[in-house]
Amino acid sequence: MKKFTHKTLYLTMLSLFASYSGATLAQETPSDEDMETISITGVKDLNSLIPIESKSAFGLDKSLVETPRSVTDISSDLIEAYGLRSVDDLVRITPGAFTSSFFGIQGAMDIRGESADNYFRGFRRIANPGAFKTNIRGAKGLEVMRGPVSPLYGNGSVGGQLNYSPKSAKSDATKYFDEATGEIHLTLGTYDQKILAVEGGTPFMFGDKQAGVYIFAEAEDSGSYYDNYEPTNEIVQVAFDIDLTEDTLMEFGFQYQTSDAIQVPGWNRVTQDLIDNGTYITGAPVAKNSDNPIGADRLLPQESGFISPFAPYFINSSFSGVGTFCSPGTADNSNYTYNAMLLSCPGVADGIENAYALSNPGTAQIDHKTTFIDDIDFADSTAFTAYLDFTTYLSDDMTWKNQFYYDYMDHTKFQSWGFTADYPGAEAMEFRTSLNFETFHDSATIQHITGISIRNEDLDYNHAYYDETFDFRDITVGPTPDDRIDWAVDDPYEDATIIYDEDGNPTGIDGTVRRNYNEEQVSTMLNAGLFYIADITLESWSILLGARYDYFDVESEDQAISLLGIPFGDGEVHTDTESAFSYNVSVSYKMESGFVPYATYAESSSLSTNQLGGIIPSSVDNGEYLAESTLAELGIKYSSDDESLYAALAIFDQEKTDRIGQTSALVAVYSEGVEFEARAILNESFSLTATATHIETTEVSDGALAVINGADFAAQNGLEAYQVYGGRIAGNRSTFVGEGVELDRGGLPDNTVSLFLNYNKPLERGRVTASLGFGWADETYTDVLETILLPSYMVWTGSVGYVAENYRILLSVNNLFEEEYYTSADLFDSVVVKPSEGRTGSVMFSYSF
Repeated sequence: MKKFTHKTLYLTMLSLFASYSGATLAQETPSDEDMETISITGVKDLNSLIPIESKSAFGLDKSLVETPRSVTDISSDLIEAYGLRSVDDLVRITPGAFTSSFFGIQGAMDIRGESADNYFRGFRRIANPGAFKTNIRGAKGLEVMRGPVSPLYGNGSVGGQLNYSPKSAKSDATKYFDEATGEIHLTLGTYDQKILAVEGGTPFMFGDKQAGVYIFAEAEDSGSYYDNYEPTNEIVQVAFDIDLTEDTLMEFGFQYQTSDAIQVPGWNRVTQDLIDNGTYITGAPVAKNSDNPIGADRLLPQESGFISPFAPYFINSSFSGVGTFCSPGTADNSNYTYNAMLLSCPGVADGIENAYALSNPGTAQIDHKTTFIDDIDFADSTAFTAYLDFTTYLSDDMTWKNQFYYDYMDHTKFQSWGFTADYPGAEAMEFRTSLNFETFHDSATIQHITGISIRNEDLDYNHAYYDETFDFRDITVGPTPDDRIDWAVDDPYEDATIIYDEDGNPTGIDGTVRRNYNEEQVSTMLNAGLFYIADITLESWSILLGARYDYFDVESEDQAISLLGIPFGDGEVHTDTESAFSYNVSVSYKMESGFVPYATYAESSSLSTNQLGGIIPSSVDNGEYLAESTLAELGIKYSSDDESLYAALAIFDQEKTDRIGQTSALVAVYSEGVEFEARAILNESFSLTATATHIETTEVSDGALAVINGADFAAQNGLEAYQVYGGRIAGNRSTFVGEGVELDRGGLPDNTVSLFLNYNKPLERGRVTASLGFGWADETYTDVLETILLPSYMVWTGSVGYVAENYRILLSVNNLFEEEYYTSADLFDSVVVKPSEGRTGSVMFSYSF
């Protein structure tokens, strides 16, 4: 497929913007003779395509076109019309978004090259590091916010946020449903897809006060396009609204979700020939499994490695037999090279080619349904979110809101390539009180929001990933006892005893030891924040100011011990207090033509954490648990008077410090790009949505874990790929590229485009609906080392349905033309890649009452 150039993409976006707005401006001043033929005033926006207000983006009563930020609003009607089911689907209608594969779990979006935070009614949720699928079908509306988080919502970096607003018993902000209403949805699809959803709401009297309740529940028990993958998911959501007095509204509710969906990395043994031609290198790993009845079907620590007092505690007191961690070499000790860098790779005295070579190597053609998966893998998640709000209208111009929020997650998973995670009872609680009021001056109106928030997080983060290896399994054969790594347990010494010498030093193990957690980070964080937002309107000018002062009180401890009982940490609870300041400034101008140009600058301070969002013990004493980020953004938006067209164009440049990968290494990330979005109601039957993005994201991280592509390493050292696939070759990134090198972030295409056309036509007592569109992504390398080039692709999606008064039918088809494409992994992007699903389809039957 022809690659878009940067100039082509810019011109495409600008010409679309100009043609849309020009057509609408022409409609604003038609001649009397042409009025009836070109005016579309009064045409219904059946899919809630055109965004009107964005009250939750900053907590302000401000239309989206006047909000000086890059925000995409997605209504429940649009979710239903497009058949959206997960955060991955939101990429279709969201500029600046592209979701890499976090081992197949649709937990969070990638926005502007970074993983986005999930918010629930304006409160940040506990991080979802590939734990469970984030449900979107129970949302009344979603907002994808790019740039800095509102000071109202807490501290956060300039990346992006997905804010979820649950369905409620109100048809708008103040009006309850007139009567009870409900719907039943049944979705049946290819590959044994089965989803049942029930929702409904009703007004009721709470004493002599008006109230309402809305319930949404969904259960999924499905198969998958991928062989042997059968995810399940259940969710229940309840929302109550009660008018306690004429001036005070109480809102409370919860969302409860359980999930069983294992992680699936996709293909291993990745080569360019595999991507281009589907040719997979076969062969069995070195036999290491003994006849030990404990873990007979998998590799125990004493089988996958060699436990020794001479092995440092920071490599788990064990020399791995399935991987080597390389360091910079010299002319005297180098045994391998990579990208002209000399390497010293220990633990392979006889050479990697002798230690890791596969037996019976060969090749085979592989299809997209075959992936790295194991029936002993497991992943169980329970998530619970609750809220309680009291909103008091003190006057026409003043509102006082008190909000309580609670979030809980319990998650455990095991993947037989060698990863176990356990997040027992992760909790976050927050209280926020805010005063929203207006003041009026001679030439200006100012809307103010000020208040305080207090948040507490209590997180227990347990990971086991030593001996984690992908390439040693032949996925055309499936898992064997020689390529399964044992899962971690709370008591690895149940059948083992550590042997000590007379001085109390550990010397070995008697018995059979199980896998241990090499990371056990227990942390708490108390955050108190003071925030202020001012929206100043001076005739056509608007100035938006936001500021937040945060105080942090943190403590964290590393409780992990090595296989010989040696602590990874220093045995101390590390504590610290720190303060931080964040601010943002925006200026916009509302033109009579409907255009609103704006400029934004923001500096933010946010927590720099492990994958769960917890404080890393080693970051406390040096203050590295706080990180700064900056954003500069220029944009222009347009909305027609008749609300038939909305368009937005933004140019941004952002810098942030984050943490990357399992080792949570610090990384400096630089992103700049252009985003375009348009939604238009063309006439009574047709409407469209369009997005286009050009983004360049680079990063610097000397300490990031780099797992090297085996085939590339072999080629650079005169070996065949099968000679290294029995183990993992890794090291700090600087070992392979040098120090301080800025690299293009892997897996993120520079250019993406989407276009969807929608059709509505009355038919008898209902209407026919249809949509057809595509998403296009440019070619991109899998990783920062640019080892494997993934081709560009265009995926078409279509649907057709019928909507009547009390029933609906929607037939949807994804990947209509069975495009074969590939998605880079969020972790280990050099050695695994996710192949695309083929054509899938579903039919949803809905009955309303």
